[in-house]
Amino acid sequence: MAIKRPSKSLGTPVRRPVTSPALRHVDVRAPNQMVPGELYLGWMCKNKACGRVIAIVPAQAADSPAAAASDDQLAALKCPHCGNEDLYRWSARGEHKYTVASTGA
Repeated sequence: MAIKRPSKSLGTPVRRPVTSPALRHVDVRAPNQMVPGELYLGWMCKNKACGRVIAIVPAQAADSPAAAASDDQLAALKCPHCGNEDLYRWSARGEHKYTVASTGA
């Protein structure tokens, strides 16, 4: 015969706070703000069909020391070209040349 147990716990549940990585807000340049052949600071789109530059808008003020010290932050970015949204590491940004996609599709 099986031992019957109450469905609710008698003690308080152990809850650990979920530590999510710090998300950083980033303004992204629109495609009409970029010139083909120019270098822009940002990331390459993770969508294999797109793969174009997601350029960030330069900040008006200099980065604070606290923001510069935490380069492992993530940025949730939506590609202005294909609309794909993904997470990008702040420390993985770099200068990339902007190219216009071919109109083969």
